[in-house]
Amino acid sequence: MSSRLAGKVIAVTGGESGIGRAIALRCVGEGASVMVAGIQDDRLAAVVKESKGPGRLAATRCDVTRKDQVDAMIDHTVRSFGRLDAAVANAGAFNDATAFVDYTLEEWNRVVGVNLTGVFLTLQAAARVLLKQGGGGSLIATGSSTALRPNPMHVPYVASKGGVHLLMRALAIELAPHRIRVNTIVPGLTETPAATRNPGYIEQGLKIIPMGEIVQPEEIAAIVAFALSDEVPHMTGTLLKIDSGRTSA
Repeated sequence: MSSRLAGKVIAVTGGESGIGRAIALRCVGEGASVMVAGIQDDRLAAVVKESKGPGRLAATRCDVTRKDQVDAMIDHTVRSFGRLDAAVANAGAFNDATAFVDYTLEEWNRVVGVNLTGVFLTLQAAARVLLKQGGGGSLIATGSSTALRPNPMHVPYVASKGGVHLLMRALAIELAPHRIRVNTIVPGLTETPAATRNPGYIEQGLKIIPMGEIVQPEEIAAIVAFALSDEVPHMTGTLLKIDSGRTSA
């Protein structure tokens, strides 16, 4: 593994499992100092124990729907490692398949609160630090292939991820003069706890995927590490799709 992230400080939300965990471990392996944030203390501790490589990893509890906790997490990152170079807004919430007319306002607010408001709060707090430091750095959010090719019966999730995609496009334009790069990762069906805990979900999803194969979190982590590196200084406003062809069909 390369050391292309050596010296960089990165905050990753939703880092206790799945895609966030893979991103945190990959970044540490490539030399970064990483603050991994989440709401499951035992899993956060497990990620810290798993961490290997030249970088450093610390963990902190953070509910991304709470502005005070998000601000504290970013402040804690800066205090722990001396600066901030990037934030990956990855924390996500899912919903069971439900007819549109049957969704409750509580369920809508829960999913949108994590997936869209949580991204807003995380990247706003991070951007304030990057601007205070003089600009430069990267902001990444986890979008979804469903924002490009929607699934029926999952309206809160699809709508929230669509909002993330447009939020990131707008941010890329606004922050470009400050040399802050803003990119969106777009996973397809990925082997995460959220996918595997639902019997038949993966098998059904693979039917509309041209490659017929599920994405691994480590693949997504690899492209995130590349996007956070200095190898692509002018890549911004980009959708980084890793979806086995799902959105091309």
